[in-house]
Amino acid sequence: RNFFGERDYELLLAECGVLRAQVGAERRACARQRLGMMVPADNLVSKAFMNQRVAERLSTLVGRAVLPADVPVEYRIYPQGSCMDWHQDVALYTEPQYEIVFTLLNSSDSQTQWQDPEGQRRGGWTEPNSIIVVRAESVLHRVTPITTGERSIIKFVYTTTLDKTQDYYDNLLTYSGPPL
Repeated sequence: RNFFGERDYELLLAECGVLRAQVGAERRACARQRLGMMVPADNLVSKAFMNQRVAERLSTLVGRAVLPADVPVEYRIYPQGSCMDWHQDVALYTEPQYEIVFTLLNSSDSQTQWQDPEGQRRGGWTEPNSIIVVRAESVLHRVTPITTGERSIIKFVYTTTLDKTQDYYDNLLTYSGPPL
């Protein structure tokens, strides 16, 4: 909650308004009708999330030292009719990374849900300017179908190592690779 101060949050909203014209269909099998793009590393959005200040905050949160990954930051939009099926994030690095979802805007009726170790489903509506942290290969999760409104997020990755798996390279084809 309140991951960024009001001024920085407003700057992110404005920049994502500009980026919105560049989003396209996504190629991940678990994402349905979701739009997105990989944000250039020199863009304000990438710089806001991939820096030492955020690394220190996340290291405290996860209880170990993490560094910005070299996976591009993604801007994603969930319009009406979109969702993300139950899935577990794949490891892009030899030590599973931390995937962070920052909710930019959310006027939707969707929920982010996950299954806890006892098999119970948990989750809820995600508040704008908040984050959820998921470690790859650890938690089964999904975004329920959107019937009203829209949700937009920034996904970024922090890791303990930059040693890559093959899935790292496959991930780079999310918006530009051959159709699935």
